[in-house]
Amino acid sequence: MADFKKYTLLVADDDDELREILCSIFDTCGFTVLSAHSGTSAFEIVKKQHVDLIVSDMCMADGDGMMLLEKVRAHNPEIPIVIFITGFTDVSTEECLKKGAKKVITKPFERQYLINSVTTALGIS
Repeated sequence: MADFKKYTLLVADDDDELREILCSIFDTCGFTVLSAHSGTSAFEIVKKQHVDLIVSDMCMADGDGMMLLEKVRAHNPEIPIVIFITGFTDVSTEECLKKGAKKVITKPFERQYLINSVTTALGIS
């Protein structure tokens, strides 16, 4: 089994409850987990700290997932990004993938599918 503690994940979501659930899921798996309440605050973390992967909601009030994806791609294109998308956005899955997202997950999601998507994006199993 991989040593997930050496991987730092950043969870960006403006829904406090969902962000806490996501952080708990990844923490339970053994990842080092950082969190941000917006795309803007997530990008500030990326500029200051090492992050191996970002899990981001698409719709956030202060800097959405697409803005975060574009800024991270310009800053460090090596960081994989997994984007959550709902039916409440005008951005398509295809557009997210074209702009560099490694995976797009629709809500609601299954816990194990999320974990598998993250480990696949990191290149670990």
